[in-house]
Amino acid sequence: MSELFLTVLNMSLTASYVILFVMLVRLLLKKAPKVISYVLWGVVAFRLIIPFSFESMFSLIPRNANAVPIPHDIIYQQTPQINSRIEAVDPFVSQSLPAPTAGASANPFQIYVEIGAYIWVFGIIALLVYSLVSILILKRQLKSAQLIEKNIFQVHNLQTPFVLGLVRPKIYLPVGLSKEEQNYILIHEQTHIHRKDHIIKIIAFLIVSIHWFNPLVWIAFVLMSTDMELSCDERVLKVMDEDIKKPYANTLLSLATGRHILNGSPLAFGEGNVKGRIKNVLNYRKPGFWIIFFSIIIVAAVAIGLAANPKSSASFNGSSYRVKEILYDAPMYSFSYTLDTVPQYSISSDYKLYSKEITDKDWIMHGGLYPCEISRQELSALFHSPSDNVREAINKTKLIYRADKKDDDIKTFYLVMQLKDGDVLFALGYDNDETRHIRWLFRLEKISDFNGEAADINSTDIRWDAAADVPQPVRDYAVDYMRKQIEYYNSLGYNITDAKITAMTRMNTGTASLTKVIEMWLLEYRLLPENANKVALAGGMRMEDGWLTEWSSAGQPYLLLLCELNGAEESWQRICVTYTDMITQDYGTPEMLEEYGNEFTAAAMELYKKTLKSAPSARFLPYIHEKKN
Repeated sequence: MSELFLTVLNMSLTASYVILFVMLVRLLLKKAPKVISYVLWGVVAFRLIIPFSFESMFSLIPRNANAVPIPHDIIYQQTPQINSRIEAVDPFVSQSLPAPTAGASANPFQIYVEIGAYIWVFGIIALLVYSLVSILILKRQLKSAQLIEKNIFQVHNLQTPFVLGLVRPKIYLPVGLSKEEQNYILIHEQTHIHRKDHIIKIIAFLIVSIHWFNPLVWIAFVLMSTDMELSCDERVLKVMDEDIKKPYANTLLSLATGRHILNGSPLAFGEGNVKGRIKNVLNYRKPGFWIIFFSIIIVAAVAIGLAANPKSSASFNGSSYRVKEILYDAPMYSFSYTLDTVPQYSISSDYKLYSKEITDKDWIMHGGLYPCEISRQELSALFHSPSDNVREAINKTKLIYRADKKDDDIKTFYLVMQLKDGDVLFALGYDNDETRHIRWLFRLEKISDFNGEAADINSTDIRWDAAADVPQPVRDYAVDYMRKQIEYYNSLGYNITDAKITAMTRMNTGTASLTKVIEMWLLEYRLLPENANKVALAGGMRMEDGWLTEWSSAGQPYLLLLCELNGAEESWQRICVTYTDMITQDYGTPEMLEEYGNEFTAAAMELYKKTLKSAPSARFLPYIHEKKN
């Protein structure tokens, strides 16, 4: 339900822009027939109920706007960020979002979204119940209605005429109307029925019920209802074809309800802004041909422009990426990547594909990407038991480019897939006579531009201001971890210009043996953003003298490594990175302290055990370091 709630929020945000645009166009169409303004609200309804759209170069939606400003995985992000691409909004909103706490049983932001989803559903139910009860009460009051002819009834003590009903709508009139007044009203109400306004208003109220939290949607509902009534008023004046402005205005005044009926039914003759309707009636002049012609052209162009999304191109080229999520890992292999060990990828402006292992300094080119024609069924067949996430990604695929690795006994191919929501996926697979399948599928995240040659993602120098006796493998692990932090902050637009490791502290875990030792190191560092004023401190982030510190919502980072002594060599294996909150909350429990003595030993041993279960020893990438005498 949380995902549905986020989808509705995204639709509501996009529709808010459309509503404001329609309100502006509506002011420009003052002299045009009101039915034209009425029709324009259809594009608002489209944006509020359809989560996708076609693309067009004529779209009036801002080209830098994101179709999905609130990502569906925001509840799982370490630092939740919205991505509307509006610089004045994103940092302000993102800063107010709570970040998850490592080691906690549940993500607080996920809980807030879940609570919000339940409140949203409760609001929908409340509005629908209110509308249903209002209609039932009204129907009870209409039991004494007397049939005049066909679907026309008279009712005593009725304030204003209205249309009620869905399949067989009925017109209810107050007793005591003159013949002339009845003629005006019947033309008005029959116009509603002919145009199916009684159905349109019910649908409009259902849409308002879904987006009840958005005040602009309520304003749109009121303005749409006003345009509906104004267009019917003009229809009466046109049909009567005589000067009835004053008597018609008097009829409106005498039957005014003085309020908007904010539910799905009925369609009341005297509803809403009667003063505005009377003014419109008295000022009505039959519009000329050219006014109608140009008004229709304008409305058609605006409707298409607001319904369409901006045209997107295959913009994944000219960029460098890191892996944000491992969506698929073929089950028949023992070796597996983690987010800490997976390569980085770059695609040049001329569609050359590069990759770089995390332990390498140089980029490797894998060939040129070219458009690939492959059906979704064929693509799905390349996976062994794909998950729902993989199937969903395949269904959203818009563009696919392929590169092939040459001069290799194993024919390797690479697929770069752009999804309809703008996400970029990367797949590596094998294409042999015996087998044809995909080995990995990654979701990529852009970290920098790629200009011509392989971009040096590690361009920021990291100064070492810590103690000199820290082992080189530990230093390398710390530097690689900081690289990822720099990439992350650069992706937020903070542009890290300087970085330094200020301290490395070895924690006493008591896990040493004759040949093996599990080492835990507390990492402290500083990152200097280009403009500290633009940094949105979320969660537990801290700044000191304009420098970002290592503190996050989960606390400080601890690097865990296994050192195995083998004669003159030390074989180092990276286990994982953990954080203060996880150590304290998960491994500082009475049970853990009783078993291991202290929380650091408990964390070291338990995390090492978990790593062995999830990644057998064959999966470790050892760092061999010769001992110095």
